[in-house]
Amino acid sequence: MSTRRLFFGIGLDSPATDVIQRWLYDSVAYRKAPTLSRNWHVTLAFLAQVDTPTTDALIDFAGQIDSAPFELHFAQSGYWSHNGIFYLSPSPCEALKSLAAPLRDISEQWQLYTNPYAYSPHITLFRNHKPIPQVRAPIEPFTLTVSSFHLYHSHVLQDGLHYTPIASFDLSA
Repeated sequence: MSTRRLFFGIGLDSPATDVIQRWLYDSVAYRKAPTLSRNWHVTLAFLAQVDTPTTDALIDFAGQIDSAPFELHFAQSGYWSHNGIFYLSPSPCEALKSLAAPLRDISEQWQLYTNPYAYSPHITLFRNHKPIPQVRAPIEPFTLTVSSFHLYHSHVLQDGLHYTPIASFDLSA
C-alpha cells in the first residue's frame, strides 16, 4: 500500500511572504540559502507517512473542526541550535493552539506520529544553518489572517521540495 508524507498547516499569503523575503534580503546575513518561500507555512500537526484510507479519514475529521478565522502576529525570530533551524514565531494565540490541538491529538490517537515536543508554532526560514544567521534589524511586524488550513503532501520533484495542499478547510465564524 502506498503512503504519502503529510502534515496539517497554514499557508502564507503574498503580503506575508513579501515581508519575509524583503527582511531576509535586507537585514539577515546567512551562509546558505533559506527554505523555499513556496513552502513557508505554520505547521499545525505533522502526520508522517499516511496511507490512502487514513488520509480520507483525516480529511473527514479535519472537515468537522469548528473554528473561527483569526489573526497571527509575527515580529520575532528565533533559533534552535540543536538542529540549526532559524524561524519566525507568532505571538501567543489561543485560537491557533485550539486549531492545532485536535489535529495533533488525532495523529497520536491513530498512531501516525507522536511529537516529542510541545507545540511551538513557527515558520522555518533556514534548516541546518550553523551558526545562527546574523540579524542586522528586526523584521517589520506583520499580521497573517487565517481563514483556512490545509492538509499538505510533502514530496520532492525535479526542482526540489514541494508542500502541495491535497485538501483545504475553511474556518467559519
